[in-house]
Amino acid sequence: MAISLVTAPTSPALAYSPVVFQLDSNNADIVHLIIETVVSYDGGTVFLRKSATSVQPNLGTTNEFTFDISDVLSVNVDFILKTLGESTVTKTEDSIIFKIKAYEVTQNPTTGLLETNYDPADANNTNFNYQSSTFTGFNWSESHFDLNSFSVSDYSMVSDDKLFLTEGTNPKTIELNQNEFLGMAYAVSTGGVKNYKIQVLTYNSSNALLNTDLINVTQWNEFNVSSLVEPYLDAPIGTQNLINAGISLTNVAYYTIRLINDDGNKSELRRYNIVDGCSTDLRVHFVNKFGKQDSITLKGNQIEGYTNKSTRYQKALSSTYSSSDYGSAIVRNTKVKNFTAYSKSIGRDTLAFAQSMLTNNMAWIEVDSSYFSIIIDDGSGIKVNENNMPIQFILNFSLANNERGLRG
Repeated sequence: MAISLVTAPTSPALAYSPVVFQLDSNNADIVHLIIETVVSYDGGTVFLRKSATSVQPNLGTTNEFTFDISDVLSVNVDFILKTLGESTVTKTEDSIIFKIKAYEVTQNPTTGLLETNYDPADANNTNFNYQSSTFTGFNWSESHFDLNSFSVSDYSMVSDDKLFLTEGTNPKTIELNQNEFLGMAYAVSTGGVKNYKIQVLTYNSSNALLNTDLINVTQWNEFNVSSLVEPYLDAPIGTQNLINAGISLTNVAYYTIRLINDDGNKSELRRYNIVDGCSTDLRVHFVNKFGKQDSITLKGNQIEGYTNKSTRYQKALSSTYSSSDYGSAIVRNTKVKNFTAYSKSIGRDTLAFAQSMLTNNMAWIEVDSSYFSIIIDDGSGIKVNENNMPIQFILNFSLANNERGLRG
C-alpha cells in the first residue's frame, strides 16, 4: 500500500507560520498515521527525531490526512547572539533542515488488531510508508495581517530589489565603533561558482567615492546554490565590524552595503550615515521578526532607578541583653536596576523600527563591548505630542540578572 503527497509547504518554511502537509493513503484498512518530524542542524548530514504524532483522517474521509508541524519546528529553532567584533559572514545554528516520515496504522480485518511499522524505540527507522523531500526552516514570524501579502521570494537574493532580513530604516545612522549585522535568507544560482560578496562603498561628505571593499560570502561560493545551501547568514556591517575586516573609515561620512556576485547586484542597496556618538547613548540589540539581530541607538535622556525586594524572618534574641541584637532580620535582599531610555525626536520610520523590538521583547544592551541581557518592561512604546503626533520612543527595561545580597 502507498501514501501519496497532495500538498507540501513552501521551502524555506517559516517556523511560526503554518507548515502544512496533506497526504493520501490507498490502504482500505488504514486507521490513522504516525508522523515523525526529523530535524538537522548541520545542513542535512545528521537528522534527529524531534516528534512522533498521531494524525487522524480529515473529517468526512477515511484516507486523507492534513496536519501542521509548525509547533514542532518553532521549538527546535533558536536565536543565537552574534559575536561582537565579527568581521566575516557567518552561519550559525539558527535555521534547520527538516523532513517528515509517515507510518500507516491499520486494523487487521481478520484479527481486529492494529498493525504498524512504526517503532518508538528506533529513531532511524527506515520502514516508513512515506518520506518527504527535504525543507529548510527559519526562526521567522510574520503577523497574520502581513501573511496576506507575504512572499518569501522577496528575500531570495537573486536581484537588486531583494531584501535583507531587517526592519531598519534606509538610510540608517550609525556611530563609529558600533557592531551591526544584516541577515540574508538564501541565494539561488546555477552553473558555476558565482563569487558572492558583500560590497562596501565608502563616501566622504562631498559624496565622492573613497574606496570599494569586498567581504567574501564563502558559504554561497558553490557550483549550485539554493535555499538548502548554507541559508540564513549574518553579514557584519557595523562600523566596528568593517574596521576589523580591514576596511578604512577615515574621512568616511557614509557607506553603502549590497550583495553582489559575478552576474551583478543580488540585493537592495542599504546606506549607513556615520554620526557622532555621546557617552550617554544606549546601544540596544534585539531579535527582529526574521529571527535575526537588529540594532538601534537611543540618543535621548536616560533615567536610572532601583527596586529592592527582601524577605524578613524573626530571629530569636539572646538570653542576655545587647543593643546590637536584632529580632527582625533580612533573609536576603535582591536589588533590581530599572532604566527608562528615550530616543531623540525621530521620524515615523525610525519610530516604527524602534517599536519593532517589542514584537519579541528579546533584547540586550551593549556596554564596553559586552552584551547584557535586559527585560523590556510594560510602558515601552511611542510618546506623542499635544497634537497626538508620535515624536519619541521610550524603552523601559531592567537588567535580566539582579544583584543579590548576602544571606542575613
